Amino acid sequence: MMFAGVLAIPAGVCAQSSPDSRFGGTPNFELYGGYSYVFRTFNPNRTSTAVTGRNGWDASFKVPVFGSFLGVKGDVSGSYLNDDLDPNLNPKSLIFLLGPQVSVHLNRSTLFAHGMVGSAHLTQKALPDLRSDTTFAVAVGAGLDVGLSRNLAWRITGDYFNTHYKATDQNIREILNSNGRVSTGPVLRF
Repeated sequence: MMFAGVLAIPAGVCAQSSPDSRFGGTPNFELYGGYSYVFRTFNPNRTSTAVTGRNGWDASFKVPVFGSFLGVKGDVSGSYLNDDLDPNLNPKSLIFLLGPQVSVHLNRSTLFAHGMVGSAHLTQKALPDLRSDTTFAVAVGAGLDVGLSRNLAWRITGDYFNTHYKATDQNIREILNSNGRVSTGPVLRF
């Protein structure tokens, strides 16, 4: 019985790593890296809405669990605020997330939705009121991988993206906490 189990493990790994021909032969593993823009909308007064944001990067890796339909995704991203008016305000944020991703393949292209939870870390040493902080982070979103070839695609994705950093200055809290993220970049599929 144990011998049969040992023989079944390599077969299961090979089955998950081989492309599913029902979906145009799109490989199951995904490695992504690209540009991201993290933003927040807030109300500076009762009659208007403002948007502020940070440029950054995003990288992820998806491992299949049930063929190409369901996988586990790890996501790491960083965002940076460079304020030309105040050079002392230069916070950096690193986010680590993990969660499921559901995918539907349409020939070479892929529609997907994911939900991830994890940790967000903020570093800022220039301002005495805003110290480094680590908090809970959530990203729930969807996207499209436009297939350029069997092993290369271009990703466009949007997320509800939430962090809960604490600061003593309410304006800085509005700048640093976020409620959305859009990102784009190449995807390697293998």
